Amino acid sequence: MSKSYITFIDNSGRNILGVKGASTGDEITVQNPVMVLVQPTQDGKLQVQLIPLFLAEFVESKGGEKSFSFRYPKSQIAIGVDFSVDARILEQYDRVVSGIPAIQPKPASDTPEVVKLFED
Repeated sequence: MSKSYITFIDNSGRNILGVKGASTGDEITVQNPVMVLVQPTQDGKLQVQLIPLFLAEFVESKGGEKSFSFRYPKSQIAIGVDFSVDARILEQYDRVVSGIPAIQPKPASDTPEVVKLFED
């Protein structure tokens, strides 16, 4: 089953992305919401960061899955319509919420690297 992503702006002005859950007339449930931050880089490009609203490390595992949901009152959010989020952002979202560890640096060697300061 494919995920149904939702984007909205909450009553604090934060851009939120998550997986759409149950919805009633008054509320919508969003699983694993993240805040979308867009910042300019020094070379004039834009950098997108996804920050979880709650860290999965603080959630007790349910059957091996660390997931959480929040309910938002529809009267206090602006839900995005008529657009799709870029696939690269959704891939980044899936990596953030699935907890894929960052690339680990190579372990230090037992012998230190020799740097020659002067020619022999």
